This record gives sequence, structure tokens and C-alpha cells, in this order.
Amino acid sequence: MKKNKRRKRTRIISVTLIIVALLLIIGCAVYIGYNKTVQSTESSVSNSSVTNPADSNSSDTKSDASESGQVSTNSSAASTDFKLSDDLAGAIALIAQSYNEFDSTSVEGEAWQEFFTSHFLMNSHYGFEYLNDLTEKNSNIIDEEQAEYMSYSLTGVKSDFTFAEPLDYNNAASFFNDAYLESYTSEMLDDGVLVHAVITTISTTIENDEPVVSNTSFNADVKLVNNSSSCFDGYSISSLKCIQ
Repeated sequence: MKKNKRRKRTRIISVTLIIVALLLIIGCAVYIGYNKTVQSTESSVSNSSVTNPADSNSSDTKSDASESGQVSTNSSAASTDFKLSDDLAGAIALIAQSYNEFDSTSVEGEAWQEFFTSHFLMNSHYGFEYLNDLTEKNSNIIDEEQAEYMSYSLTGVKSDFTFAEPLDYNNAASFFNDAYLESYTSEMLDDGVLVHAVITTISTTIENDEPVVSNTSFNADVKLVNNSSSCFDGYSISSLKCIQ
């Protein structure tokens, strides 16, 4: 009886050890499988997050192309939506009123200084933003250097002005004749804008001691060129031709 009991105990212990061993083996297998799964997942995630230089370049190229296309489109839209400012419109009208043809050769000597001074700097009927700001800040005083800059802005041609004394805008006057730009169309050029303008001049004469006002309209073709230094909205008047 004692021998049988010992055998039973031995068997129970053996079976228990076998079960424990099996559980350990199964646990190890599960653990190893889990590690492989985690490593595989991490590897997949890592690979997906790393950008191939070729892909990156391709992506950058596409991005650059997209941005370039956008800029090109906006530039095209902006060019077709050209709008003439009041400053430039007034300047064109003043020049068209006095010159049948105007170009860089018109900006020479004392004649140009006298015209620009009387019609642009000391004309109480016409003012432009830069001149208005300047006279407001400088107690209505305009010196030679400032006048030369505004002349250059308008024409794109540098000229030398000589004043006996600085101009005082308090002494500005008006003319009997006036002019304004009535309407226009525009064509974009590589270096600027071609403006087809309708100019109307207003003339006042005295008849029988009474003022008589008459209007005359005519066409003018004006080429504006880009000038980043110009106070006239970044443009200068390169040429103007009146078409009667």
C-alpha cells in the first residue's frame, strides 16, 4: 500500500511538472510571437514615416510648381486688372494738355524745370500724394533735391533743378485751363503698361466781360514703364502721343 501511494505521488508530481513545463513553453512562445508582432508594427510605422529623398524632392518640386503657378496666375490677374491712380491720371492729363508728343528728350533744361514747377509743384488745382505729404511735413517748403526726385519719379529721367530759393507751396496758383483724364483702356507690356486715354481739357475765356468755358476731348497713347523708385505708384511716363 505504501509503495502504491508513493507511485501515485510521483505520478502527480511528474504530471504537475509536465503541465508547468508546457505552460512555460506556451508562455515563451506567446511572448516571442508578441515581440515579433510589435517589432513588425514598429518597423512598418518607421518605414512609413521616413521620407524618401527622391519623394521629398518630388514633393518639393510639386509644391514649388504649384506656388509658381499661383504666382503666375495672380500676376496675370493683377496685370489685366491694372488701375490708373488719381495721381497718374492727373499727371497724364497735365502733360497731354501741354505736349502733343512727350518723351525723354522733353525733360531737358530750364523749359522742363519751369513746366514741372508750375504745373506739378506749384499748381493749386493738382496735387499728388507724395507732394501733399511732403509739404505738410516741411511747412510747405520744397527744395531742389525734392523737386528733382519728383521729376525723376514722373519721367524716369534725372534732371538738375536750380532754385534761387526753396519753393513755398503757399504761393501755389491755378491756371485758366485745366485738364483731366476722362476714360482709358490699358494693355500690359513686358516693361510696363500702354494706356489709351481720353483727355478732356477745360478752357476758360472772357467774352463781353463774362467767362466762357469750353471743353475739348482727344485721345492720347501713353507708355508707362516700371520704376520702383517712383512716387507715382511705381511707374514713370516714358512717352505720350496725342491723337487729335
